[in-house]
Amino acid sequence: MPADTAQAGLLSACAAIVVAHDEPNSASLVALGGRVGFGSATPFAQASLDNDPAHRLPFFLVHYGLGNAAKKLLLSRLRGAPSDNIRFAPIVLFIPDGPSEEILFYIGMGFDDVICLPENSHILASRLSTQIGQEHMFIETRTYLGPDRRRMELPGDTHPDRAGDYEHAKLTIIRKPGVGVRIARRQLFLKAAH
Repeated sequence: MPADTAQAGLLSACAAIVVAHDEPNSASLVALGGRVGFGSATPFAQASLDNDPAHRLPFFLVHYGLGNAAKKLLLSRLRGAPSDNIRFAPIVLFIPDGPSEEILFYIGMGFDDVICLPENSHILASRLSTQIGQEHMFIETRTYLGPDRRRMELPGDTHPDRAGDYEHAKLTIIRKPGVGVRIARRQLFLKAAH
């Protein structure tokens, strides 16, 4: 099966839920979702997060124009959802091409991926399809649930949530269209004894 067909097959079993600060940017991301092969692409306000009748795995596509406070609130609400399919759904931010520090900032905020636009549909489909069908590491602390942020840290960086002697968990998740999200492994790290 050619790569384009395989990617289209993966994404066609997923539902893109678009989050943007206004109608034109929402429409732009909905159109992008259609171009890269999602089975459906819907603005957040019109999406049903409870249950997709086609059992499509949700993807959240976020427009950079949404303010940073709204981005943080969105991440917090989605990662706190009762459904594993929502809590562990891919949340991808689309930004204009810019400095790498901006990408690192948003990775640190907790996005699964940060994609610079413009980009061709084949590369977008390839990047997005890496979020499904394979293992991903998530970290859970008292204040954070999301992808392992160390994947993009510069040498010598230390994220504040990893400082101190409190417990956290490493979760290995697998997202499969038609099946949902499964936690393959959970590794707990307890507080150090004093």
